[in-house]
Amino acid sequence: MIQEIMIVGIGNPYRGDDAAGWVVIDGLMKIIGSVIRLEKRRGDFAELIDIFSTYKTVYLVDACQSNGPLGDWQRIDLHHQPKMEERPQTSTHGFGIFQAISIAKNLGQLPNRIILYVINGNHYTMQSGLSSLVSKSVDIVIEKILNEEDIRSCMNKA
Repeated sequence: MIQEIMIVGIGNPYRGDDAAGWVVIDGLMKIIGSVIRLEKRRGDFAELIDIFSTYKTVYLVDACQSNGPLGDWQRIDLHHQPKMEERPQTSTHGFGIFQAISIAKNLGQLPNRIILYVINGNHYTMQSGLSSLVSKSVDIVIEKILNEEDIRSCMNKA
């Protein structure tokens, strides 16, 4: 059965800025609760493909490493915008998100709507806690997700 919306935080809570996706989910849980399905995942591509085929709309939140300033964030509509270039050698997830998306697309299993929020991090070593700029971006991303039209609609129905 196809379900409506899922928000997935991707990352590793023990690798510094890579925990950003999980921290976003923690923040959303305090506000959304069980109105919308929220999950924390480590980025296993098979799990992501399963999620893509089960939900009409999927929001992904992940940390990335780009050439932009630390803490920069971006919202990408993966059906309508060019995707960011992924640097596989820096991925802590094995297969990258864009590889999972590509495989799901080839299998015809992408959701109707797939939105990726990425936050540029820099500290991915074995440590706990986010860098201060990534932490500030987490708060912004939470606010932006809460302002997505379909998220607001679900919350208003609850």
